[in-house]
Amino acid sequence: MDSRADGVKASGFGPLKSALFFVVLAALGYLALWGEFSGMDFIIPQYLILHTVMEMAAIVVAMLGAGIVWNAYASERPGHLVLLGVLLFGTGLLDFAHMLSVPGMPYMITPAEVQKSITFWLAARTLPAIGLCITAVGSREPLKDARSRFAMAAGVLLFVGLVYWAALFHMEWVPSFYVPLQGLTVYKVGYEYVLVAMYGFAALWMLRRLLREYRRTLAHLFVASAIAAISELCFTLYRSHGDLFNLVGHFYKIVCYVFIFRAVFASSVRQPFESLHAALDNEKRLAEQNRSVVRTLDLLEEAVLELDGQCRLINSNAGWRAIAGDDAVRDTHLLTHVHPDDRSGFELQFNALVTGVKDEVHGRFRFGSAERTDKWFECRFVAERNAFSGTTSVRGVMHDITKVYLQERHIHHMALHDALTGLPNRVLLEDRIQQAIQHANRSARRIAVCFVDLDHFKDINDAYGHKVGDELLLAIAHRLRDCLREGDTLARWGGDEFVALLHNLSEPGSERQVAQKMIAVAREPLEIAGIAVSSAFSMGIAVYPDDEPSGDIDALLAQADRAMFYAKSQGRNNFQFYSEVAGKGTGKKDLYVQAKLARAIHAGTITAWFQPLVNARSVLEGQPRMEGVEVLARWHDEELGWVAPGSFITMAENLGLIGDLSTQVRRTGFAALREWQQELPDLKMSINISKRQLFSVDFISDLLADVQTYGLQPRDIQLEITESVALADVTYADERLRSLAAAGFSLSIDDFGTGYASLSQLHDLPIGELKIDISFVRRLHTEDGYRMVQGILGLAKALRLSTVAEGVEDADTARLLGEMGVDLLQGYFFARPCSREDFVALPLFAGVH
Repeated sequence: MDSRADGVKASGFGPLKSALFFVVLAALGYLALWGEFSGMDFIIPQYLILHTVMEMAAIVVAMLGAGIVWNAYASERPGHLVLLGVLLFGTGLLDFAHMLSVPGMPYMITPAEVQKSITFWLAARTLPAIGLCITAVGSREPLKDARSRFAMAAGVLLFVGLVYWAALFHMEWVPSFYVPLQGLTVYKVGYEYVLVAMYGFAALWMLRRLLREYRRTLAHLFVASAIAAISELCFTLYRSHGDLFNLVGHFYKIVCYVFIFRAVFASSVRQPFESLHAALDNEKRLAEQNRSVVRTLDLLEEAVLELDGQCRLINSNAGWRAIAGDDAVRDTHLLTHVHPDDRSGFELQFNALVTGVKDEVHGRFRFGSAERTDKWFECRFVAERNAFSGTTSVRGVMHDITKVYLQERHIHHMALHDALTGLPNRVLLEDRIQQAIQHANRSARRIAVCFVDLDHFKDINDAYGHKVGDELLLAIAHRLRDCLREGDTLARWGGDEFVALLHNLSEPGSERQVAQKMIAVAREPLEIAGIAVSSAFSMGIAVYPDDEPSGDIDALLAQADRAMFYAKSQGRNNFQFYSEVAGKGTGKKDLYVQAKLARAIHAGTITAWFQPLVNARSVLEGQPRMEGVEVLARWHDEELGWVAPGSFITMAENLGLIGDLSTQVRRTGFAALREWQQELPDLKMSINISKRQLFSVDFISDLLADVQTYGLQPRDIQLEITESVALADVTYADERLRSLAAAGFSLSIDDFGTGYASLSQLHDLPIGELKIDISFVRRLHTEDGYRMVQGILGLAKALRLSTVAEGVEDADTARLLGEMGVDLLQGYFFARPCSREDFVALPLFAGVH
């Protein structure tokens, strides 16, 4: 079988077989009747009663079908069904006249007779024949215009009226269909065959369509058309109006009407009901899906709300009831569940949504029940609007973020506060100084910055351990904070350093009174872990706008730091004002330079220069090869010009800004090294580490973070520490150096030979390189100088340390150092320190290109 036959099977071959069964059964009945009684005059007793009953049944079926089609009209229903229903109505009217025209029936205006009865009969058979033919060949386009069915009804009624007029009053207009004692005329039989042809055509065409697409309506109309054709064949054979063929023809007509009724009923009633049931089933599925979504939201503990324009609850899920508790039932106004401090802000946002100012609002607010109102929720609300832009309702989702909010607050607090003391850190302190300066400008008041450094704190750490040292810092922090006024700030600067911010100073000398109180409190003895500990500190004070009219925060801090150093030089355990320091120990010019240096560091105008480190053996071979590079700080001021590193580095140390300066230079160097390693993957970089950096709490973590940020490895970095720094606090320095070595950094002793390191000290420190001071290299060509360098190299060899000689300024010195066994050389002979652009242009850097 072809694909079309398969399609018929798939679409409903079973019901099609049932339709064919009825048609075949009717045909076999007709054939049996024709074969048995053809040519006979078989009169049925009581025919009039039987005929009346069958006609009444046919009329009822026809009128029911017409009524269903007419009242079930819809613009989307097929137009041919409307036509069929209207024709059924006309057929019922004609069948009624036919029933009353049969001989033996009462007068209907004119006497009942066979000719009159046949006239109504043929007219009644013509209307469904026309309707079935049109249905068979016509399209299923809907009848959009409702007035069209009234036009159809008017046409059918006009036809019925004409038939009534002719049959009742002008029978002479109608051809003779029956002759008494002779039977049917040729007109009657011919018209019946025309009807047979029409019904047969409709049946065949519907069968053709059924073989392509199965539809219940077509199946019923196919059976109706086929049986109507067989019925009309019966009416070509009867000899008397009361014989068997006439009665069987009427029975087939009723069957035809029944199948037409089933077709219009299925299309106009059953199918809409089936569609309605399908729609209801779909609504049930959607409702179940909605319930599933709500149950899922309940699992997520999301509160889903629907509100009216007055912020009253219309609908809510279990998530909201879990938030509000019993109040969710008793009180339907959402605002009552908002924290009082957040209520006005929430109401403002909600009104903006309702009035159309905003299409969506979201934010964080506190909600809860009467027992607890400190739960934080992330809220998102949208407005549902009608065609006139009016707000019909507001829908929203709320998610409990209390834990997240508290964690964020904790993280924010940690980012702005010291972990040990809980005091504000540098970031928060600078922000508060900025605010205090702005307030002082508006109110014509002053502020004071007090830089505090504990005296001999290192001795306490060494004697009692770091745990006691931490307890001492906490105790000092509490005492200093108690000395300050409400609104003042005490911050931990780092290590054993604190900064106190005194704001809104109106009377001269107010800062001195606070300082005296702080000094006095610090002198009081403390008992920590059963140990009596005495403490004191040195403090420097700078005042805005007296000392720093421009309001530069870094300069103000630098001035306070400078005053603190002066206090230490005056015997410690005292405080000094920057205004007093400016006229003493340090000259005004130096203070001016220091202020400009602080601004330069804050503005990031300190630049990084580079100088190569050359393999000494490659120099002896005549092909110098660069193995490393040292990054150096340089400062150029528009007014001062180039400032010597030995000068401004010391200033930065004294000002407490060496950490910021070194960080800027280090990060610039790391960025350059990352680029250069693409061509020279083994290239290493040396950077200098100050004492403040080495002993800073965050130095190692910050250094590792920078290495990771610039895509480097700790082994790429050589950290240079001066001999004096390494030996300043052997115990603490050893701890810090071992931490750096464990992190993967290489360590070098810079300016070796200028300190007083012993062999045991060098052996204990985790270093890998000695850098011979330039003073020894310059005396290399003297006998004493040669022996001195030779001794240093012997010591390095014994300790398995590599060596670097700095200050190489000529070829003879480079050659001699190489022959003596120095590993790396550095100096003007190879290249002076230069900018990044000039460095990559050096002959030693040719491999990069």
